[in-house]
Amino acid sequence: MSIQSFFKALFLLSTLGVVAGCSEEAVDETSEKPLRPVRVMEVVESNNAFGKEFIAVADASRKADLSFRIAGELVEFPVNQGDKVKKGQILSRLSDKDMQVQFRDAEASFKKAESDFTRGKKLVKANTISKADFDQLKAQFGSAKAKFDAAKNNLAYTRLKAPFSGVIAKKHTENFQEVNAKQVIVSLHDLSRIKLKINIPESVMIKSGQKPPKVIAKFESLGDTEFDLKFEEIATQPDEVTKTYEVTLSMKAPEGYNILPGMTARVRAFKDASERAREAKIFLPAKVVLEDSSGNFVYTISDNNDGTATVVKAPVRAGKISQSGIEILSGVATGDLVVTAGMSKVSDGMKVRF
Repeated sequence: MSIQSFFKALFLLSTLGVVAGCSEEAVDETSEKPLRPVRVMEVVESNNAFGKEFIAVADASRKADLSFRIAGELVEFPVNQGDKVKKGQILSRLSDKDMQVQFRDAEASFKKAESDFTRGKKLVKANTISKADFDQLKAQFGSAKAKFDAAKNNLAYTRLKAPFSGVIAKKHTENFQEVNAKQVIVSLHDLSRIKLKINIPESVMIKSGQKPPKVIAKFESLGDTEFDLKFEEIATQPDEVTKTYEVTLSMKAPEGYNILPGMTARVRAFKDASERAREAKIFLPAKVVLEDSSGNFVYTISDNNDGTATVVKAPVRAGKISQSGIEILSGVATGDLVVTAGMSKVSDGMKVRF
């Protein structure tokens, strides 16, 4: 190879290297950077119920663990958990073969004793039998009647009936099992009304003065749906451990919702509608409320429905600072999503991941 050919080849290789380097830089410049993740909180109203919000546990208005008064073998168990039953409906039945025999024997003895006693009353009046013989007939009649009544009751006890209309909450055994007397067979709940119990501390109880006329409950899974509550009873003796007073409220079972015992609710109370409107406030943590030359603002996000969101700078009017945070008088509404971390690294219109 000549010297000219060598330098020409070297020049071509250098040129290709420069072009390749530029191409790599172009790729790096055009490659998308990962979206910055942000942490957000949902704006909610903070209401002051007795100065606080209380957690209540739902319960049935009436509950009963039902059992047979006698032992025996289950031969009928037609109900299932969750079934609605009416008052007087047969829920379960024991084999009554032995009870039928005892009943017929007691019935025969009773009828004979009754007949002897009726005849004895006529004979004693005619002085045909002595007073002692009549007293014996009378005692035999009383004893036979007691045994007959007991046999009749035992026959009735082979049937377990619902003492009130409600829902079968739980079955504690299955059909064709041998059960003992007083053994729980089913649990029955009356869900036509729902009870809610809250524990009020002494500091709140002493200031309440009287029952607030407006008390509402909200269930977490039902969003902002509110249910009016009615006072049932207030304990005047505190719990020995917590030193709180138990307040029982109730509500009618709502249509379209399945409120069951054990579910939790938030209970709030208001003196009147105007007070409720005044007490409905929005508080945000102090760290999320920023300030520039235009005034206070927060960063909210607008969901793009594709796993990303756009940052929006929202001017706000701030109120008093309290233990709950900074009161927000305007600028954000319930349901807005406010950025709570990394505010210094985001800007208006920035696309982020949340």
